[in-house]
Amino acid sequence: MASSESLTHAVIYEHDQSANAVIHIHNIELWKKLLNKVPTTNKSVEYGTPDMAKEILRLFRETNLIEKKILIMAGHEEGIVTFGKTFDEAEKILEDEVN
Repeated sequence: MASSESLTHAVIYEHDQSANAVIHIHNIELWKKLLNKVPTTNKSVEYGTPDMAKEILRLFRETNLIEKKILIMAGHEEGIVTFGKTFDEAEKILEDEVN
């Protein structure tokens, strides 16, 4: 069964050709800490929809998402996505935000 976020992952892989790993976690404390401090989707956009994929495209165009490699899903409470060349890189990006 495909993830409800398959479209989001596909957009990331398409727009960062170096990305080979995407991590999607749920953590309310970190979500609140990073909300609007890293690239953040519009709160009205629901996860798992084509609109979320379009919103990720907007973040690639209008923010520093390609450099930060982390985003907050404002309309998906607790939803945080990181990506990188490897899972280790994506995990390190997440860990750096925790510390």
